[in-house]
Amino acid sequence: MNIKDMTGANAGFGYGAVSSYPGKSADISSIGIPNYIGGYWAKYNADEDGFAAFYRINKTIDSNLAKQKIETLRNYYKNHKTFNASMQLIVDGPRIRLYYTMNCFSYRMDCSPKENADPNNWIIHQSNDATQLVLLFDGIGEVSDTPFPGSPYDK
Repeated sequence: MNIKDMTGANAGFGYGAVSSYPGKSADISSIGIPNYIGGYWAKYNADEDGFAAFYRINKTIDSNLAKQKIETLRNYYKNHKTFNASMQLIVDGPRIRLYYTMNCFSYRMDCSPKENADPNNWIIHQSNDATQLVLLFDGIGEVSDTPFPGSPYDK
C-alpha cells in the first residue's frame, strides 16, 4: 500500500500493525496532504492455509478536501498545540480508510474545542473520546479470487 502527497513524497504501508483500532492498521508520519492511494492486499484464510481473496486499489484522493479537513483539526483545540499528528490507514476487507489525528488524548490533555471549530462536522469523536480524527479517504478496492497480475501475490 502506498500513499503519495501533493509534493510527490511517498509513505509505504508494506507492514501491518494493530494499534488502538480493533482491526488491522498502520500509522505513518512525515507526509503532507495526501492525493493518491494505491496498492495490493489479501485476506488470509487459516482454514485453507492460503488466501481467500485478493484486493487492489489505485485512486486519487481529493487533496483540496483533505487539506481543509486537516486544517480544521489543526485549528480545532483551544489549548492543544502539538503537531504530533499521524495518519492511520484502516483496512477492512475491500474497504480502505485514511484518517488524520492530532493525538490529543483527553485522559491526559486538554482537548476542549474552540467555539464553532468544526462548522462542517468533519471531526470524528471516537466512542471512548480518546482523540479526534478526520476522514481523508474512504474507498473500496477491487476484489478477485486470484492474484492480480503484477501484484506481490502473483507468483
